[in-house]
Amino acid sequence: MKNKLLVVAISSFLLFSFVTIQPNDDKKIKKKIIGTWSGSEEGNQIKGVTKYWIQERKKNGTFILMYTAITDCKAVNLVEIGKLWIKDGLFYEKTDTNNDPDVYEVKILEDGKIHFKAKVLTIEFDNEEYEFTETREE
Repeated sequence: MKNKLLVVAISSFLLFSFVTIQPNDDKKIKKKIIGTWSGSEEGNQIKGVTKYWIQERKKNGTFILMYTAITDCKAVNLVEIGKLWIKDGLFYEKTDTNNDPDVYEVKILEDGKIHFKAKVLTIEFDNEEYEFTETREE
């Protein structure tokens, strides 16, 4: 009887231990976010600033982000490059100019859209609950 209980206990432990590991889910998410995406937001990061962007996420874990920020009828164009990865279902994005990554919850939506909600940001935004949606371009 003790042997059966021990086997059941060990089996249960192993079963539930593997349930919490999600490398396959991470790979599925990464595969779905690879490609070219566009987005925009108005006053969501910084009040009074509108942003439009296109981002290419590559299979090798790198990205290029090209965006335009508009304030008071003046436009500034910027380009950022960096690395991205998925870990435990979270999206990490680290630009070459930052030491630490931004971290987002990511949700794959219908119709070629993905939604991001900030968990950790490397710079301070006016909106602590920063979130945005992107649309697939290819």
